[in-house]
Amino acid sequence: MPITRRHFLLCTGSVLGACLLPPAFLRRLARFPAEPAAAIDAPSSPQRILYATPSDDADDRWQLALGRPTTEYPSAPSWREWLGDYESVDPADSVAVARWLKAHGHPAAPAGSDWLAGPVAGPIWEDYLDQRFFIYDSPEAQALHYLSELKLAHGPLRDPTGDCVGQLEFFAGTMPGGESHFVEAEGEAILPALQHRLRELGENTALQILP
Repeated sequence: MPITRRHFLLCTGSVLGACLLPPAFLRRLARFPAEPAAAIDAPSSPQRILYATPSDDADDRWQLALGRPTTEYPSAPSWREWLGDYESVDPADSVAVARWLKAHGHPAAPAGSDWLAGPVAGPIWEDYLDQRFFIYDSPEAQALHYLSELKLAHGPLRDPTGDCVGQLEFFAGTMPGGESHFVEAEGEAILPALQHRLRELGENTALQILP
């Protein structure tokens, strides 16, 4: 089920509850989507990049990823990488490794071979991909966790007439057994507005649209 909250990105407040968009933003917005780089106004030396991949089903809908979006599953790491990078176990500490193997129901380490150089067991990596990767580590999940920590007001983005022109929608699992966590942006103004708000918050983050 999608998370129920949605966010609009710019709101200085008004009696009617509509967002008051600054003139400079509106001038840039007039160039979107024909000139996306000019309309979005991203920082030139960003600390991080939010990539927006267009939806196949709608011209004004994108999925966001913090870093290059997922196009294929990552390959299984070695046991050495798995223990050190994913389990916080020093692979050079034979006692700690033996303790981890026993605690997780794995056979004792074979003697006389560099088994740590081999790929981690398939079921371990498959379980990681089905759970932790989609919930926390994928670029799409990273975008969700990053944006959910920012100060974005609740509700859709509206123009001065009150019409909705964009929103972010946060998804935490789309179906039973489907653990994908991701954010979708929808609306004619949402990407330029998101970049504008990131600048307002002091975030050195660039929004870039992929073909």
